[in-house]
Amino acid sequence: MNRFNKLIQLQYRIYSGGGKIRLKLCNILQNYIGWFYHCDIPYVLDLRGVFLCHKGFGIVINPKAEIGKGTYIQHGVTIGARDDIKDARAPRIGCNCYIGAKATIIGNIVIGDNVKIGAGAVVISDIPSNSTAVGVPARVINKK
Repeated sequence: MNRFNKLIQLQYRIYSGGGKIRLKLCNILQNYIGWFYHCDIPYVLDLRGVFLCHKGFGIVINPKAEIGKGTYIQHGVTIGARDDIKDARAPRIGCNCYIGAKATIIGNIVIGDNVKIGAGAVVISDIPSNSTAVGVPARVINKK
Protein backbone atom coordinates (compact mmCIF):
# COMPACT_ATOMS: atom_id res chain seq x y z
CA MET A 1 0.00 0.00 0.00
CA ASN A 2 1.44 3.37 -0.99
CA ARG A 3 1.66 6.53 1.13
CA PHE A 4 -1.38 8.10 -0.56
CA ASN A 5 -3.70 5.21 0.37
CA LYS A 6 -2.37 5.29 3.93
CA LEU A 7 -3.15 9.04 4.17
CA ILE A 8 -6.71 8.45 2.92
CA GLN A 9 -7.25 5.70 5.50
CA LEU A 10 -5.71 7.82 8.28
CA GLN A 11 -8.05 10.65 7.32
CA TYR A 12 -11.11 8.38 7.73
CA ARG A 13 -9.86 6.92 11.03
CA ILE A 14 -9.42 10.43 12.45
CA TYR A 15 -12.91 11.41 11.20
CA SER A 16 -14.60 8.32 12.64
CA GLY A 17 -13.14 9.14 16.08
CA GLY A 18 -15.31 12.31 16.27
CA GLY A 19 -14.71 15.58 18.08
CA LYS A 20 -14.19 19.16 16.89
CA ILE A 21 -10.40 19.00 17.01
CA ARG A 22 -10.45 15.83 14.93
CA LEU A 23 -12.67 17.47 12.31
CA LYS A 24 -10.24 20.37 12.04
CA LEU A 25 -7.38 17.91 11.64
CA CYS A 26 -9.39 16.08 8.94
CA ASN A 27 -9.92 19.36 7.09
CA ILE A 28 -6.21 20.17 7.24
CA LEU A 29 -5.32 16.67 6.02
CA GLN A 30 -7.92 16.83 3.23
CA ASN A 31 -6.58 20.21 2.08
CA TYR A 32 -3.03 18.82 2.04
CA ILE A 33 -4.08 15.73 0.08
CA GLY A 34 -6.03 17.88 -2.39
CA TRP A 35 -3.15 20.29 -2.88
CA PHE A 36 -0.35 17.75 -3.08
CA TYR A 37 -2.16 14.98 -5.00
CA HIS A 38 -4.62 17.15 -7.00
CA CYS A 39 -7.69 15.19 -5.98
CA ASP A 40 -10.93 15.64 -4.03
CA ILE A 41 -11.61 12.68 -1.76
CA PRO A 42 -13.82 13.57 1.24
CA TYR A 43 -12.84 12.27 4.66
CA VAL A 44 -16.37 10.95 5.29
CA LEU A 45 -15.82 8.11 2.80
CA ASP A 46 -14.81 4.71 4.15
CA LEU A 47 -12.29 3.59 1.54
CA ARG A 48 -10.77 0.72 3.51
CA GLY A 49 -10.01 -2.05 1.06
CA VAL A 50 -10.16 0.31 -1.95
CA PHE A 51 -6.90 0.86 -3.84
CA LEU A 52 -6.34 4.26 -5.48
CA CYS A 53 -3.42 3.86 -7.87
CA HIS A 54 -0.97 6.45 -9.23
CA LYS A 55 -1.21 8.31 -5.91
CA GLY A 56 -4.80 9.29 -6.67
CA PHE A 57 -3.95 12.09 -9.08
CA GLY A 58 -7.10 13.74 -10.40
CA ILE A 59 -9.60 11.52 -8.57
CA VAL A 60 -12.87 13.22 -7.57
CA ILE A 61 -15.40 11.33 -5.45
CA ASN A 62 -18.78 12.50 -4.17
CA PRO A 63 -19.15 12.20 -0.36
CA LYS A 64 -22.32 10.13 -0.80
CA ALA A 65 -20.72 7.51 -3.06
CA GLU A 66 -20.45 3.93 -1.82
CA ILE A 67 -17.46 1.88 -2.98
CA GLY A 68 -16.99 -1.81 -2.18
CA LYS A 69 -13.83 -3.48 -0.95
CA GLY A 70 -11.27 -4.70 -3.44
CA THR A 71 -12.08 -1.96 -5.94
CA TYR A 72 -9.14 -0.61 -7.93
CA ILE A 73 -9.46 3.01 -9.11
CA GLN A 74 -7.06 4.49 -11.68
CA HIS A 75 -6.08 8.19 -11.91
CA GLY A 76 -8.43 10.89 -13.21
CA VAL A 77 -11.65 9.08 -12.26
CA THR A 78 -14.77 11.07 -11.37
CA ILE A 79 -17.52 9.48 -9.26
CA GLY A 80 -20.35 11.89 -8.60
CA ALA A 81 -23.99 12.86 -8.53
CA ARG A 82 -25.73 13.98 -11.70
CA ASP A 83 -27.64 16.91 -10.17
CA ASP A 84 -26.28 19.69 -8.01
CA ILE A 85 -28.94 19.41 -5.30
CA LYS A 86 -28.61 18.33 -1.68
CA ASP A 87 -30.49 15.04 -2.00
CA ALA A 88 -28.86 13.91 -5.25
CA ARG A 89 -27.78 10.28 -5.03
CA ALA A 90 -24.26 9.18 -5.92
CA PRO A 91 -23.22 5.85 -7.47
CA ARG A 92 -23.00 2.60 -5.52
CA ILE A 93 -20.06 0.51 -6.69
CA GLY A 94 -19.77 -3.16 -5.79
CA CYS A 95 -16.79 -5.18 -4.61
CA ASN A 96 -13.74 -6.18 -6.66
CA CYS A 97 -14.33 -3.69 -9.47
CA TYR A 98 -11.76 -2.12 -11.77
CA ILE A 99 -12.29 1.48 -12.91
CA GLY A 100 -9.99 2.59 -15.73
CA ALA A 101 -8.22 5.93 -16.03
CA LYS A 102 -10.34 9.02 -16.76
CA ALA A 103 -13.61 7.11 -16.37
CA THR A 104 -16.66 9.10 -15.28
CA ILE A 105 -19.43 7.52 -13.21
CA ILE A 106 -22.35 9.83 -12.46
CA GLY A 107 -25.91 9.62 -11.20
CA ASN A 108 -27.97 7.38 -8.98
CA ILE A 109 -26.69 4.14 -10.49
CA VAL A 110 -25.53 0.74 -9.26
CA ILE A 111 -22.37 -0.94 -10.49
CA GLY A 112 -22.40 -4.65 -9.64
CA ASP A 113 -19.59 -6.80 -8.23
CA ASN A 114 -16.58 -7.82 -10.36
CA VAL A 115 -17.21 -5.16 -13.01
CA LYS A 116 -14.51 -3.72 -15.28
CA ILE A 117 -15.01 -0.19 -16.57
CA GLY A 118 -12.74 0.82 -19.43
CA ALA A 119 -10.56 3.90 -19.57
CA GLY A 120 -12.45 7.04 -20.55
CA ALA A 121 -15.87 5.41 -20.21
CA VAL A 122 -18.84 7.56 -19.18
CA VAL A 123 -21.21 5.46 -17.07
CA ILE A 124 -24.72 6.90 -16.67
CA SER A 125 -26.75 3.69 -16.22
CA ASP A 126 -26.61 0.53 -14.11
CA ILE A 127 -24.06 -2.16 -14.95
CA PRO A 128 -24.77 -5.76 -13.91
CA SER A 129 -22.29 -7.88 -11.97
CA ASN A 130 -19.50 -9.78 -13.74
CA SER A 131 -19.43 -7.62 -16.85
CA THR A 132 -17.19 -5.22 -18.77
CA ALA A 133 -18.35 -1.77 -19.88
CA VAL A 134 -16.63 0.64 -22.27
CA GLY A 135 -17.43 3.68 -24.40
CA VAL A 136 -19.26 6.98 -24.27
CA PRO A 137 -21.89 6.37 -23.01
CA ALA A 138 -20.70 3.08 -21.50
CA ARG A 139 -22.26 -0.12 -22.77
CA VAL A 140 -21.74 -3.68 -21.64
CA ILE A 141 -19.55 -5.60 -24.08
CA ASN A 142 -18.85 -8.74 -22.09
CA LYS A 143 -20.87 -10.66 -19.50
CA LYS A 144 -19.56 -13.69 -17.69
